[in-house]
Amino acid sequence: MNKAFKLKLIIRRAPAQAALGWLKQAWAIFMQAPLVWLFIYLHMLGFLLLSMLLPPISSFIVALLMPFLTAGIYKTVVTLQQGKQISVTGLYQVFKEPQYRVVFIRLALAELVASLPLVFMYAAMTEQAEAGDFSMSLALMFAVWFTVSKMAFAYTIAVAYFLQQHSVLVVMQASLVACWRNITPLALYSLLSLGLIMLTMPTLFIGLIVVLPLLHIAFFLSFNEFFALQVKSTDDGVLEV
Repeated sequence: MNKAFKLKLIIRRAPAQAALGWLKQAWAIFMQAPLVWLFIYLHMLGFLLLSMLLPPISSFIVALLMPFLTAGIYKTVVTLQQGKQISVTGLYQVFKEPQYRVVFIRLALAELVASLPLVFMYAAMTEQAEAGDFSMSLALMFAVWFTVSKMAFAYTIAVAYFLQQHSVLVVMQASLVACWRNITPLALYSLLSLGLIMLTMPTLFIGLIVVLPLLHIAFFLSFNEFFALQVKSTDDGVLEV
């Protein structure tokens, strides 16, 4: 009789300078198929424009689609790492994998719910600013909630897709812990990202069509560095964070 097994999720700590390595590797991956990456992000831009130009319901639909598209981008990175060719259609391959539909939709809905306090706080801060009565405490609450929510959802798609974990609470916990343990390299990554984005200003931000895929690839590489799996014999077939 086969023993049950325990799938233990290991979250590693990376040095601060790891952020530089992610960007360097991301550039090498991007240059393997630069035109394909440009067309992929033109597709992504098209979805965002549709969500802004069409009725509000379209924004909700795009929000539900984003986990699938994000997983498609990550899968494209892995395909290149395996030495295989990629195409724009690879962005949509995850839609054909039904086992991820429920968890991706749940994650999209959870992120939408988590963003509601930000909407209300932003509206309140705008009203206060117009009235000349700015509240520092409200601004601090906004910053804290924004940071925590971003950390909680940063790696959820990658954990759900590549580590085969479909519990929303577990993947959110894993994402939050990974970000907290690696706050230093992620802070450096954020500063470098801001710097690269600012460098596109002379091009009227047209350069973002190169910078955004580069940053997205680099962020996925951070997932590869932070997460590992370990299988041990046990009486319980569970995943631990």
